[in-house]
Amino acid sequence: MVNLLLVSHSHQLAQGVAELVRQMAPSDSVKIEVAAGIGDNNQELGTNAAEIMEKLIELQSPEGILVLMDLGSALLSTDMALEMLEDDQKTNIRMCPAPFVEGAIAAGVQASMGADLDAVYREAMSALLAKQEQIAPGSAAPSLAAAQAPAAEAVDQSEFTVVVSNASGLHARPAAVFAKTISAYDAKVTVTNLSENKGPLHVNGLIAVMLLGAKKGDTLRIQAEGGQKTEVLDALAELFRNNFGE
Repeated sequence: MVNLLLVSHSHQLAQGVAELVRQMAPSDSVKIEVAAGIGDNNQELGTNAAEIMEKLIELQSPEGILVLMDLGSALLSTDMALEMLEDDQKTNIRMCPAPFVEGAIAAGVQASMGADLDAVYREAMSALLAKQEQIAPGSAAPSLAAAQAPAAEAVDQSEFTVVVSNASGLHARPAAVFAKTISAYDAKVTVTNLSENKGPLHVNGLIAVMLLGAKKGDTLRIQAEGGQKTEVLDALAELFRNNFGE
């Protein structure tokens, strides 16, 4: 699995974001470390290149490491840490300019689904699209259009429709559960928000689900194809019956 390193000026901030990611994407396989703060118990604001280097060595993985940074010297210190590593230790380490909180959550969910480093990076980079679309509807239209599934050819496809009953709709936590559930099956799933005329979107991560903008009362059409299309639809229907555990 791809591991994550969070580099911040504030130890409390980084630990808080790490805890958010662990709650959104619980996984025994994805390691999440922080390199943040300076001074006694890392309580002063600042970043330490030596600590970043140590964490990168601890997180070494064949699948790679995604590094998210907050601002300013966090980037410079990460650059310095990379220069301090041996060439073979730099393999598959990617600095990511995604937003610190949203990017970390999106990356954590994608990594927990077993995605490769490129896919985790792309998901982190798209992390602001859902917020952008919610605050300013239509502003993410080009990106939303790019995420839409192409017109389906004649395939053996199954589907069902469901009304969202969660009080807060498919917000981040149920959206993460939705995406992770799909990743466990050999099936391709597309979802259309019939109430908001959004989609169909191919669900391959957290952000695709959140781009649907599914609120309580919205009707979704969920379609699946592939060897386990029936099983994945049954699993998703069960999630909705149980309100995603909320």
